[in-house]
Amino acid sequence: MAINEEQSQAAIAAELEETARTLAHSTRTVASPIDSYRMIGDVRDTSDHLAQVSEQLAAWHRRTQDGVHYDGEDNRGDGTGAAQTAAGLDRASAAFRTAADELRGALNANSVIRWFDEPETTEEP
Repeated sequence: MAINEEQSQAAIAAELEETARTLAHSTRTVASPIDSYRMIGDVRDTSDHLAQVSEQLAAWHRRTQDGVHYDGEDNRGDGTGAAQTAAGLDRASAAFRTAADELRGALNANSVIRWFDEPETTEEP
């Protein structure tokens, strides 16, 4: 069940990054082949959620106001930082949606494979 944790957003994002990094390092092989289906499904769901996060952050950036949410921009800015951030988040959201669609296709293809619970061992002659 999802819980609204508005006061913990930065910590949740950091936890997601750490968990994703751990998964990236642990999927060079899959110890239990049958688990590949669930992992693909979970990554697909995560991509959908990240698309939503990106959309919501883009919308929030569009609503921010100088003097209310931030104090101008530094000397590198041209006054369009929030708008450029929102546009980048829109593109990221579209990319996450595309990734989720591709993962749906991979999940469907994976669903027809009769996976073993664990790899069969072959004897060397």
